[in-house]
Amino acid sequence: MEIKVHNEDKGKRVVISGEIDMHTSPELRKVLLKCTKDKVSPIVVDLKDVSYLDSSAIATLVEALKAVMTYKGHLVLCNLSKRVQEIFAFAKLDKVFQIVKDDVKSA
Repeated sequence: MEIKVHNEDKGKRVVISGEIDMHTSPELRKVLLKCTKDKVSPIVVDLKDVSYLDSSAIATLVEALKAVMTYKGHLVLCNLSKRVQEIFAFAKLDKVFQIVKDDVKSA
């Protein structure tokens, strides 16, 4: 897994590539919690190049979402592959997260 964080006009974009699993999700958790500690909003998590994620990845994203909600910020997931979309839909998390199909700019 590779993570790149880009500053945008408003907020940050966290671009992830590869697999997010129990071995790599702690690195993602560290990045997202740093953003939430700094009260960044919006945090755009770009999953375009994520080929796989497991329950630890989902837990990490849920934890970040809860942290963002404490300061009334926004966390947006974008560019989900069909496979990743299906995981979110199966877990009914597509109703919890703000998910957009196409590339989104922080605005």
